[in-house]
Amino acid sequence: MGKHMECVRAATVLSVCGILLPLLGACKTLDPVVAPANMKRPAAQVVGPQKVDASPVAQKRDTGTYPTFAAPMTAALPQMDKEEADSMETTMTRLGSARRKGQISEAEYKRRVAELRALQEQQKPVATPAAAQ
Repeated sequence: MGKHMECVRAATVLSVCGILLPLLGACKTLDPVVAPANMKRPAAQVVGPQKVDASPVAQKRDTGTYPTFAAPMTAALPQMDKEEADSMETTMTRLGSARRKGQISEAEYKRRVAELRALQEQQKPVATPAAAQ
């Protein structure tokens, strides 16, 4: 049995070598990507004179002070506090449940929803032109 196992082992090694070695010989090791010699060099970009924006926003303004971000940021519009949010949520929940139970008509429900949407549109921020300095 020992002689038979050696023959099987030798045949296996020879067959593996006969199949894998030619395949491995055809493989080529790749150069590492991070090597500086293999990195692609950026192409030079020639930039000529370009027009400068003449608007006041693009012009340099010397105010004589450094910019600071130390002042606390304030919201553009007054923000809703927790009590107002809770009150609005309760109102909306009651309106929806009254509609489902049939306590208010569809027309009344639509009127109230339109009223709330109008309030939403009224409270949207509007773009203001920048102050000229």
